[in-house]
Amino acid sequence: MSKNEETTTKPVKVDRLLEKVFASRAQTRVVQHFLDRPKEFFNLSRIAKETELAHSTIHRVMQPLVDMGLVKEIRVGQQIRLFILETEQDVSKILAKFYDEIKPYLDEL
Repeated sequence: MSKNEETTTKPVKVDRLLEKVFASRAQTRVVQHFLDRPKEFFNLSRIAKETELAHSTIHRVMQPLVDMGLVKEIRVGQQIRLFILETEQDVSKILAKFYDEIKPYLDEL
C-alpha cells in the first residue's frame, strides 16, 4: 500500500467511527452523560430520567455504545442491567480526553 493510499483510507475509518459515536442527538447526549460521570453505574431508567430522553430511546442507543466499547454493560441477575463508562478501552480513553479538552469551550456556549 502506498503512502497516498494510507492517508486516503484512514480518514474514512475515522469518519465512520465518529458517525457511530455521534449517530444521533440522543446517543450524543447519552455519551456526554457517561463522560460527565465516568465512575458511576446507571440503569436504563436512571439514564432516561437524567438525560430527559424516553426509556425506549435509551434502550435503542445503549447497545451501539456497548458494541463500540464506550460503555460497559454489567448484568445483575436475569433482568437488571447496569452501565458504566468503559475506561480501559482506547476508544473511550481518547473520547474522554477529547471531551475534557473541549468541555471548557462547550460551557461557554
